[in-house]
Amino acid sequence: MSRESETHNRGLDRLDRIYEELDGSGDIVIQTIDAGKELKREFRIMMCGGMVDMQTVFIALMPQLDKLAETLNEEFGQTERAENGREPVVMEKNHPYKEGYSFGARLSLDNEREVSYFYSSLYSGSVIAVDEATRSVYSFDVASIPGRQPEESTMELSVKGPRDGFVEGISTNIALVRRRLRTPDLHVEYMKIGTESQTEISIMYMKSKAEPSLVNEARNRLQAIDIEALYSSSELEELVSDRPKSLFPLVDYIGRPDYVVQALMQGRVCLFVDGNPSVIIIPGNLTLLIKSPEDAHLPFYYVSLERLLRIGGFILAICLPGFWVALSAYNTDQIPFTLLATVTNSRIGLPISTTMEMFLMMTMFELFREAGVRLPRPVGQTVSVVGGLIIGDAAIRAGLTSPTMLVAAAVTAVSTFTLVNQTLGGTVSILRYFVLILSSIFGIFGFFVSVFIILIYMCSLETFNQNYMQPIAPIKWRELISGLLQKSWKSRAKGDKP
Repeated sequence: MSRESETHNRGLDRLDRIYEELDGSGDIVIQTIDAGKELKREFRIMMCGGMVDMQTVFIALMPQLDKLAETLNEEFGQTERAENGREPVVMEKNHPYKEGYSFGARLSLDNEREVSYFYSSLYSGSVIAVDEATRSVYSFDVASIPGRQPEESTMELSVKGPRDGFVEGISTNIALVRRRLRTPDLHVEYMKIGTESQTEISIMYMKSKAEPSLVNEARNRLQAIDIEALYSSSELEELVSDRPKSLFPLVDYIGRPDYVVQALMQGRVCLFVDGNPSVIIIPGNLTLLIKSPEDAHLPFYYVSLERLLRIGGFILAICLPGFWVALSAYNTDQIPFTLLATVTNSRIGLPISTTMEMFLMMTMFELFREAGVRLPRPVGQTVSVVGGLIIGDAAIRAGLTSPTMLVAAAVTAVSTFTLVNQTLGGTVSILRYFVLILSSIFGIFGFFVSVFIILIYMCSLETFNQNYMQPIAPIKWRELISGLLQKSWKSRAKGDKP
């Protein structure tokens, strides 16, 4: 038996196996139809219900099958090489294993990789037609995948900027960026991750601005991922990070296309995940995480003030509870006498210690913040702040906490809300307890030790071969000033980072 015959037989065996695997799947529609005007030819049609545009199937695809049947009847008996010489009209993107026909893309089932592409095409909205006479397989892209239209992102609310946000469709998200960067310098690469999910991933970067080493590193890390299914962009963030178990987020994410454009113009690489309304930006560092998409749409002097407030909020959210407990419980000699008298009077009659008092207040505000996330937005925002203050006032009246402790806990909670990146907000909550524990045991000495440990840990982090704390450590004054403060648009040179 010749090699061509063996390959053909293996393809037929795989086709029979495909029929068996699809049998009983309720969402897969399999029908046998006769196509052709004079001499009928039998085709077996397979499609995934809800993933195809049925109007296109009846109006455009059925006449194409009639033409395909006539062509196959006319060319019956000719060599396969002559058949493959036709230029295809409908072709799947960037697939190296198919043979072109005038009316669709012919798929081969010679190996398991091509079988995997068969399933990917079927479950992506393509209609598969099998010529029962020759057992040839054809794919027609008539996908109509359910999805929502671009609307305002719920992760980053817009005050003055554009209100179109990313959605779950990767092609729509890429189009939202492409409409803002109409240049061939914007490059997009596709790949799939997950042996079962076959989740589509795209890498986007500006060829003239992104470092080739950064692009290659991102591409290599994505290609090295070997999992069954990719569930979310957060999972991909962990898989591509230098330290998957790092407390601090080593990459950034965003839900607005205007901010992605800014990141691309800065030479960063963006990762799109099909089915997720957020885009991953690499590499990420601390100065990037404190920036907001709204910064580009507000006056530069106000943006500079806001960034300084975010840095202050980041420091207060971590350090304030531990610092206050260290002073009020152990190092009272460092507190001014008048303030010490006020604190002492407010604690008269309280049944619990200062440490336990702060711990309960912090835990209460964390519970309210979590409840605010789960509740509907109008109610949730009220519960997370006002609810905590109301319960805190009731706790003061009940003699469970002091007013000064409630103020410290409330300032800490509000400081956390200034952070743009929610993942960073979760990190701050964990570090806050770490500082509180050491401060409760060793006083002001434990507070400074905990702060030094956090700083050393942050300085040791790297993301895609770049220091996480740059330009703070090692310090680069020019980049530090431009990272923390915003220049006016007129004073920026071409290519300056915002």
